[in-house]
Amino acid sequence: MTLTLVAGGWQATLRPDIGGSLASLTFDGLEVLRTMPESSTNALESACFPLAPYCNRIREGRFTFRGRPLTLPPNFPPERHSLHGLSWQRPWRVVSRASSKCVLTDEYDGSGPWPWAYSAEQRIRLDDKGCAVTLVLANRGETAMPAGIGLHTYFRRGPSTRVQFVADHVLLSDAECLPTGVTAPADHFGDFAAGERLPVETLDHCFVGWSGEAVIEDDLGTITMSASGAPQLHLYAPADGSALCCEPVSHSPSALNRAPEEMIVLPPGCSATLTMQISLR
Repeated sequence: MTLTLVAGGWQATLRPDIGGSLASLTFDGLEVLRTMPESSTNALESACFPLAPYCNRIREGRFTFRGRPLTLPPNFPPERHSLHGLSWQRPWRVVSRASSKCVLTDEYDGSGPWPWAYSAEQRIRLDDKGCAVTLVLANRGETAMPAGIGLHTYFRRGPSTRVQFVADHVLLSDAECLPTGVTAPADHFGDFAAGERLPVETLDHCFVGWSGEAVIEDDLGTITMSASGAPQLHLYAPADGSALCCEPVSHSPSALNRAPEEMIVLPPGCSATLTMQISLR
């Protein structure tokens, strides 16, 4: 199932059945986010998909919450870690739709590997200024739930692409893309505060204390992304130049194990919200 939204020169296509994914975002026919192949059924090939009820990886899928040990099965073979939550691998339902906006939901009953029932909602809206995506995660269980949310956003990428953002520091990652426990200055891989081309090596690191804005500039123009409810920015840019992910997230990788204070603890009936806005300069 494909939905199309339009407003001004903006157009977005959505694939609710594939993890609530945004399949494309263009302005006057020009890619702003990378476009998902029409034949794809993989959210990892989309333009953007939601992260819920946690972000990035949980080492070996194991964590303890309030004295309760829990194990989640690997969901991205051959990796041994649990990745990106549950909702990106579940079909979402269209709740409402108009020409320039829609609401999608994922209702999880708690009977699977994540022991808390939850509801995730995406509100996607286009206007003359650009695209806004609001992700809301609510605890529908009977006990407090550790929670994390984010948006896995793939921007267009070319040889001239430069990325600009401000953060406090970066968490260095190991070969399995999990933090080593070593931090480095935010300019460790380049002076991103001033605007920097992506390095030749693969980046898959979390920048902590993010200011809430990132600018992507290339020969085609300048894209601005801003977000609220996301104190971290996870940057993924493989060495082969095939992708550029600037992911606003509420916590760093494997925070349930190494930095549990970063997790949002939701009492029953309570929710957390993240909003991302994408515009052009």
